[in-house]
Amino acid sequence: MRDLAAFGLDLLAGVPRHEVEDYTVPGAPDNGSWGDYLDACVAATAGRAKLVYIDDRLFVEHGVEPWTEIPLWLPPGPRSAGVWAASCAKALAAGLRCRPVADSVRDTAAWLFAPGGEREAFEDYKHFSEWTPFLPAEKEQAILAAHATGSHQAE
Repeated sequence: MRDLAAFGLDLLAGVPRHEVEDYTVPGAPDNGSWGDYLDACVAATAGRAKLVYIDDRLFVEHGVEPWTEIPLWLPPGPRSAGVWAASCAKALAAGLRCRPVADSVRDTAAWLFAPGGEREAFEDYKHFSEWTPFLPAEKEQAILAAHATGSHQAE
């Protein structure tokens, strides 16, 4: 968010509002992968998580609810073909600078785990307490077991 805020402020500095253009800002394509992000999350939280990369087919076979049970996941197909294809080339050319993913994750974790950080971060979401938008443990275990046995391997 700091990168987007700095970019927006730089664009608005001294420029009449009617001259400001629209930009797509999904992040720089060379700024890290999803795996880099997850590795940084484990490192920044001193976690002991063991990341396991699962074939999309297992999620589909186990009826995983896209975007809800696994955030930012959509099964491959025509409905999701362009989701991650957005380009930020125009924004990069206009001055968008993206700090390394690991830096953003580390700084966010430091804020979140500081006194009052968790309360500040989640105060607006406390009304969602009845809603559990996560993969149920039983479904996760079934998927991991199928992965471990290789039942997802292409034939």
